[in-house]
Amino acid sequence: MEALVSVGDRYAGQLPAFEADRPWWSEVEATTRYLDDVLGVPTFVLRLVHADNAELGRGGRVVFHVQAAADPRPGVLDPTPRPDWPDIVKPHRLRSPWAEIDGPQRLVDWATGIVGPARPTQYKTWNLSCLIHLPAAGAWAKATSWFCSVDADVINHVHQYDAALAPGVLGVDLENRWSLLAHAPGTDCWEPDPATVQDILSRWVAVQAAVAGEELRVPRMLPEDLPAELDALLASEVAERLTTAELAQARVLRDALPGLVRELESAGLPNTLVHGDFHPGNWRSDGTNRVIVDWADSCLGHPAADLQRLRNWLPEETRELAVQTWAAAWQKRLPGCDPLRALEPMTVLIHLLGAVTYQRFLDNIEPSERIYHEDDPAAEVRSAIRSYELR
Repeated sequence: MEALVSVGDRYAGQLPAFEADRPWWSEVEATTRYLDDVLGVPTFVLRLVHADNAELGRGGRVVFHVQAAADPRPGVLDPTPRPDWPDIVKPHRLRSPWAEIDGPQRLVDWATGIVGPARPTQYKTWNLSCLIHLPAAGAWAKATSWFCSVDADVINHVHQYDAALAPGVLGVDLENRWSLLAHAPGTDCWEPDPATVQDILSRWVAVQAAVAGEELRVPRMLPEDLPAELDALLASEVAERLTTAELAQARVLRDALPGLVRELESAGLPNTLVHGDFHPGNWRSDGTNRVIVDWADSCLGHPAADLQRLRNWLPEETRELAVQTWAAAWQKRLPGCDPLRALEPMTVLIHLLGAVTYQRFLDNIEPSERIYHEDDPAAEVRSAIRSYELR
């Protein structure tokens, strides 16, 4: 990893390359701790300037623009001028606000204005969000892109029906898309026990059933839109990443989409709030309380999308329990529905929803950060083709 360090927008120098403790480019907690220690001043990682390896957003040589709060200690940076520096700091219309000079500090200033003084620790920064922990305040400050949802806004809707299913909201700024959330104690539930699966699913379905029909400030990701969305994908740069055979298969799938959507709708479930990234790593538990976190991918969609996302993550021994718990919860809230009818078409549609989502990312992020997602829409189309052929 390499750091191009500035004080404000003034180039201060380049730090010698160092090994990051994690390969994921967006996870910068240890990186900023290392930079703070080496430079002797607080720092924020603003954005990715360059990366050599496009595999799943990790590994390879990575170059970040880092902003230091003051001049670093002497002798740690190579101050040789960079001819490309004006281009690096030049504003871009698609740059995330927190990737701009002083962007993270503005988020921190807003948050500490609510919870009081607290030293920030930056955990994540990329084109989708910036996440900063304020340990002394027991709080997390988060900023999200305009094409994502605002966590605190979504959580406020969830809290109307289950006040303990998501972290507490300490503050929200809808204009800037900032959320200030209470820390959720415990650990991430990557391998949830049966009780956790049953608890989270039954409570989440209850919320989804209750919130259906409400006006929500979230993106629209409805299955009924997929035929037109796939047409747009196949007329875009995505087609250039597919083989001739794959394009032909994608067009066959396109013709089948109206039937798949009708099959999905025959389950009798409403379009409602969908979490969008409903895997167990976004559940937290302290052994007593269980909450769902990371609501930035929330959208208006079909609830089977969340279950399919979960099925792809759960170990085999709890997968069927999840399906039966989910179906029973919907039948309790909506007598007469047949939730299991939604599962087979959603195994295909979930990938097309993913392709649309990733293409939205690519359409709205600056060029240097497209490397996070460039292959994803085509990969999801391929997965949809495979799933359709396996039906």
